[in-house]
Amino acid sequence: MVSNSGTLEDAWDVRRAAQFLGVSEKTLYRWAAAGTLPSFKIGGLLRFSPQTLAEWREARRRGGEH
Repeated sequence: MVSNSGTLEDAWDVRRAAQFLGVSEKTLYRWAAAGTLPSFKIGGLLRFSPQTLAEWREARRRGGEH
C-alpha cells in the first residue's frame, strides 16, 4: 500500500530502492519476501513507497529490527 502522501507514480522499483538503502537487489527481494521490508506489487512487479522506505531506514538506524 502506498502512503497517503505518495502516489503509485511515486513508487520505486527494486533497483531504485536498493540504491537508496545501499543493499543489493537480491537482498531487497529477500527482505520483501520475508515481510521484513514494506513493499507492494503493481502488475506483478515489486514496488516500494519512498516515504515508507525512508521511515523504515530511519527506524533501523535508531536500533529497530529490519
